[in-house]
Amino acid sequence: MTPFEPEYAADLLNRLKLGDKQAYERIYLTYSKELLLAAYKKTGERIIAEELVQNIFISLWEKRAEAKISNLQAYLFGALKLSVINHIRNLVMENKYVQYQSLTYTEDHQDTANLVDFHDLSAIIEQGINSLPEKTREVFRLSRYQHQSTKDISAGLNISEKAVEYHITQSIKRIKEYIKNFYIFL
Repeated sequence: MTPFEPEYAADLLNRLKLGDKQAYERIYLTYSKELLLAAYKKTGERIIAEELVQNIFISLWEKRAEAKISNLQAYLFGALKLSVINHIRNLVMENKYVQYQSLTYTEDHQDTANLVDFHDLSAIIEQGINSLPEKTREVFRLSRYQHQSTKDISAGLNISEKAVEYHITQSIKRIKEYIKNFYIFL
């Protein structure tokens, strides 16, 4: 059997679900180069491509027992596509942030008062986050600081996606209210 025959992939998947490291290694050896090439074509950066592919295989191993995979090759390339999209989305957000920072906080216009206000606001936001219930605070930090998707947070914390959305909504409302009350108090 060749690595791309359905029977071969199905056997590897069954063995992988049982925690067979040799099956995992065989999957890696069979698909990693092809995934790496596709990732490199999309990102244009070898290190980023390697990181994306490595993360796919780490996730495959971590989720091996509960993953519902019918077509291994389609699953891996679908995961790669999502990883590349998330990577590009993060780059776009980072670039927008850098542009915003350069327009808003250029060295010519950045004075001590602005710096103090920025640090004060950051401290107030952090206090607001710390005032949240533990689970809500954890969901907020995963969502906003670690840029995890609702689905990833749901899986990682073993709660429903609706619960994740609820915690995010509640945290944003409470932090806004905290900031508003803080400034009213001043």
